[in-house]
Amino acid sequence: MAVAKVKRTVRDIDWDLNVDLKPCMDVLTVLIPFLVVFASFAAVKILEVNLPEMNQPQQTPPKDKEDEGLLLTVFISDKGLTLGARGAILPTTYTQEYHRYEYQFPANSSGKKTYMQKVTKENKKDLPICPEDKRRTLTLVERAEIILYVVEKATEDDPGAEIMALYDKGGIAMANAERVIQNRLPQRGDTLYALSLLNPTRIIVSNPAEYRLGKLTAYDQLASRLIRIQSMYPSVPDQGEIKIIAEDDVMFDKVIHVMDVCRDFGYPKISLGKLAG
Repeated sequence: MAVAKVKRTVRDIDWDLNVDLKPCMDVLTVLIPFLVVFASFAAVKILEVNLPEMNQPQQTPPKDKEDEGLLLTVFISDKGLTLGARGAILPTTYTQEYHRYEYQFPANSSGKKTYMQKVTKENKKDLPICPEDKRRTLTLVERAEIILYVVEKATEDDPGAEIMALYDKGGIAMANAERVIQNRLPQRGDTLYALSLLNPTRIIVSNPAEYRLGKLTAYDQLASRLIRIQSMYPSVPDQGEIKIIAEDDVMFDKVIHVMDVCRDFGYPKISLGKLAG
């Protein structure tokens, strides 16, 4: 017996439309904010790079002026003078300080007297008593000059001995061709150079009696060193520049004298600093 096949169509399917979709919607409602919070976004930036041409030479960036400069500096303290530059510091020039006073005696007269006061730690802030009149104290106006004589020391605590140098009758220090100050009397025919930057006078000694040995001043030694440094480094970017740094209690007259030496011997561009001590 043949069984008849029944062909069912979509219309014949009994769809149940009473399914509850609320749980699925609840899951989606929770899941969507969660995915948004933890999503990561990739930012794409474009960097424009101009590459040099194959045959174009590469240019090195210019160096800072300070990186190539000498940075010449003079340190002033009560112990002496120290000259330093980039990467090097010369040994300290130890000094013995003297104050030269010029005053009238008797008072209001034309007679002039000179007094040299040797300065120590104990009396550096005191004014001296007039040698001819113990009732009077010499004044700052009567202080004509602060002199620093170079002292050679074995140790820092050693009082040392003052160094002698060669001077002409005008008080100008005499040096050799390398501008090193001489410390012996010359002989006839010797060649000397007056310690000067602009007009380095070459002298052939004809009369040795015109020269004398005197105490070497720190100012003359500083001038000699400045001349030699300038000849060794004639083309540094900071040529003519120098910094002077002084301790707090250094008298300003000493700073002024050092400034004068620097200006007269090739370093007119001067900057000042203070070293707290």
